[in-house]
Amino acid sequence: MKKTIINLLIYYLSLLILFINFLDGQITGSLANTGIFLKNLQFNFSPVDEKNGTKYYIEIDEFNFGFSDIFIDQRQNSKAQLISTKISGPNLNLNGFKLGGRVFIKDWVTTEKIKRLEKRLSIPKKTINLIADAVDIYKLDMTKYPNSLNDLYIKNYLDLDREPFKNQTWTYSLLLPRQIIAHPTHINPIPKTQPIVFDWHSRTFQLESAHDSLYNIPETFWDYALNIREISQIYSSKIEIIKYPDKTNFDFILDQGQFKIENISVTANPENDLNNHTRINLANLVLEVRKVAFLGNLSSLPKVKHGEGKFTIRNFEIKIPDGLKDEPEIQSMLETLGIWNNELKVRLIELSINLMNEYTGDIKFVLATPFLKINIDGDYSLRQDKIHPEILLHKMVVKIHPISLGVRKWIRNWEKGQGKTLNRKGATIILKLDGPLKNPVIHGY
Repeated sequence: MKKTIINLLIYYLSLLILFINFLDGQITGSLANTGIFLKNLQFNFSPVDEKNGTKYYIEIDEFNFGFSDIFIDQRQNSKAQLISTKISGPNLNLNGFKLGGRVFIKDWVTTEKIKRLEKRLSIPKKTINLIADAVDIYKLDMTKYPNSLNDLYIKNYLDLDREPFKNQTWTYSLLLPRQIIAHPTHINPIPKTQPIVFDWHSRTFQLESAHDSLYNIPETFWDYALNIREISQIYSSKIEIIKYPDKTNFDFILDQGQFKIENISVTANPENDLNNHTRINLANLVLEVRKVAFLGNLSSLPKVKHGEGKFTIRNFEIKIPDGLKDEPEIQSMLETLGIWNNELKVRLIELSINLMNEYTGDIKFVLATPFLKINIDGDYSLRQDKIHPEILLHKMVVKIHPISLGVRKWIRNWEKGQGKTLNRKGATIILKLDGPLKNPVIHGY
């Protein structure tokens, strides 16, 4: 949030300073309203070299972008030049935005499944290739095949104490001269993964028929659509610049700033396959700032004096396609979160930051979902020096309330694995944070 405001500030200052460098004397000016307005825009496009029906479209019911109530006052004396401005803008209002198309491409669900499959198999495949190389040398030296990895280890053909052999999510058996097989262990994140078979004669990995079929999916039509009911943006700011012969100071106040998106949806539908329908919905996203004040000069980073900011997301939903829900990682995640209808929902994400002065402020954060609730509330201090800028947390209280049985079980397993017990009040976990934001000290276990 701070970075966005600073970029806006630098943009304004650059324009003003460029403007005043060409001026000399006293100047006052104002502008009531200026901008760009569009209504009922429709645009369709079909590539000339595409003969299979690929097409794209964009529609906008109403678009309005501009500035209002711009006022500039410049005064100069023998010591300095003073420039005062008040600006309402840039303001934006976009209603009824639609962007989409019909594209003949490979099934992205299948492509994603292939990526996940190859990632799962990358470690055991790499390990098997190392084993095969070691077996070749062993066979050349000993004129026989090893019976196990231990034979290769004892004779120093493999170092089982180094990666990737230290990864204990897989075990390996030698059935030479026919096969080398990798088996998932009980600590494998996806223990239901099928064994990986390396055929010694052909020196190839034998894929299951289900895996092999993934690489033979034909291309098909996909209909994509992005719909937004409204995007709006408003800003109102004041800038005072005092230009001396040897330096330039400024005060920047962002009285009000708001960026809002209402009712955004993204859909992707494969032709003749409604089960792999994908949908993302977001009811409301709002970024608000008020009374943000910066003080500084053009030779150093500005210091923020005070300000308030809030970021809010309401009713965010993702419909996971059926083709991905059975992927082991995704299936495990859905079971942990207690999701049975393939729809991941977040009811509320809200972050509020209040900087009371250039040194201290408070933070509030809320996350509300059907499977987990998190509340964070506390104070912070801000160090804005050039050498060691830093945010320090003070008496930050974190409350975690697991709702679904899967999340509770996951937390219990984490406690057991770490040999720790989190502090609780009823079913709610309570932690306290202090220290640097990058590496806070956690109290409560």
